[in-house]
Amino acid sequence: MLFESASMDTLFTVWHLDERSNLNWRLGEPVPHCHAFHQVFFVTEGTGTHWVDGEETRIHGPWVMLVPKGKKHLYLPDAQDEGWMFDFDEEFLDADASWLFSDFLASPNLPLPKDELFQQASTLARLLWDLGKLKADESRPVLRHLLSAFLHLLQGRIREQAAHKQAHRSSDFKLFQAFLRQLDESFAAEKEVEFYARKLRCTTRRLSSACRLILGKTPQILILERAMLEAKRLLLHSDLSIQQIAAELGCEDQSNFTKAFRKASGETPSQFRKSRVLIQPASGARN
Repeated sequence: MLFESASMDTLFTVWHLDERSNLNWRLGEPVPHCHAFHQVFFVTEGTGTHWVDGEETRIHGPWVMLVPKGKKHLYLPDAQDEGWMFDFDEEFLDADASWLFSDFLASPNLPLPKDELFQQASTLARLLWDLGKLKADESRPVLRHLLSAFLHLLQGRIREQAAHKQAHRSSDFKLFQAFLRQLDESFAAEKEVEFYARKLRCTTRRLSSACRLILGKTPQILILERAMLEAKRLLLHSDLSIQQIAAELGCEDQSNFTKAFRKASGETPSQFRKSRVLIQPASGARN
């Protein structure tokens, strides 16, 4: 069953992952797709497979999946899952939690043990489900706060998986968050660290220090990795030629693009595309 709190400008929907919703999803077209909104899957029981940007992960509940808007993904439950799914737009995502949905860094798959954190997350998810039944004007502020609490509850675990254990309120982490947001916006056109440092009003040394502290990588490496991630998506999910993809990513010389891609992935773009067949399971879901 679906409850929605939405207007022309806002979106918040809550799905209960029950037998009916699983059946409906498996009758849908099982192809990778993306949304214009963020998604959170909280699978409390059940198993399935999650494809994100061509990478396959087996899901064994309890499990949380974070899917930023625009990210190509496909989730297929094996049979019947239990839990909840939330769809929401930027209005429901506060600044401190926005880094979780960076298109580059977001950790889409987070296994959870059945510990105290799992119990607390389940309580908040049930409240989101129950309050989703209220009228939009009455429920929207409460839903926003509950979703914020749910995401903040998980931040520690997600940060451990996506980065090193650093205090998220530190100046280094805040600078790193801002860098990721700018990187998602500008990676195709801007490849120089100086551009990002200038945008963030810091020195290149300061930016490099923050990136090394959080991920152990330089800004230049992260810029390249973000571009290569986009290249893989275009190779997997578009009919663009190698030359067109190189142009999309701001590289006029196709040979230079091919060399960079091979160095980053161990394959040429053509080899990467030919070795991966578009996912077409026998039956699937609308996720």
